[in-house]
Amino acid sequence: MAWLLLTALAAAMPLAARAAPASAIAWPAILFPEKNLSPYWVAELIVQNKIPMQIQAFDVDGDTRKAQRFYQEWLGGKADFSETTLDGIPILGARDGNFRITVEFRPLPSGKQQVRISSAWLHGAVPQLVSDQLQRRSHLAVPIGSDEFSDTFSFDADRVNRTSVWGNTLSVEANELYIREQALVVGWTVLSRKTIKGGTRAQVVLRRGGQEAVIAIAHNGVGCSIVISNTLPQA
Repeated sequence: MAWLLLTALAAAMPLAARAAPASAIAWPAILFPEKNLSPYWVAELIVQNKIPMQIQAFDVDGDTRKAQRFYQEWLGGKADFSETTLDGIPILGARDGNFRITVEFRPLPSGKQQVRISSAWLHGAVPQLVSDQLQRRSHLAVPIGSDEFSDTFSFDADRVNRTSVWGNTLSVEANELYIREQALVVGWTVLSRKTIKGGTRAQVVLRRGGQEAVIAIAHNGVGCSIVISNTLPQA
């Protein structure tokens, strides 16, 4: 379920918004317990570690027992049904064709409850939605030997964000210097640089054409974690 929790990185988008790559997939139909609900997109298309997924949600006042019963009955009739709890969050899941549908019931700071429904293409021949060209355009070099923990593309109507998470045993200073210098070589401009908390954290903001990237580096006790968020036009 770790991949599902990472989708919290995606910002909510209007339900009417359309991302062109998402329309090429016959996503499973998602049912809702009531007609008067106002579902919205958390992300219409995410490709996380090469897995395409969609995430919708709706908010309810009070408890979610009625919604839980609805999704227990709906998903319970599908293959590979499962029911579990992770960090206090009830999670239901089942297979629908090539997809895994997962429903989470999350408390919100407002006091409401969010019911979040994701569809992830986990079975069969997974389509390649991220082109080699987009991979190259959105790439930023990190030090050799770094471990990649996740690579997530999220698509909006005309822009795409690539967020990658890395780790290595180098210092904050060494990572910041390497990433910044390698970016300058391939045409990026440094908009800002800052180091905080006694050098245990650094942030660099870069720009190249219509792209803007934010690199956050933090010492984690044994090495560094690196998060690179690069937003660029789809075309």
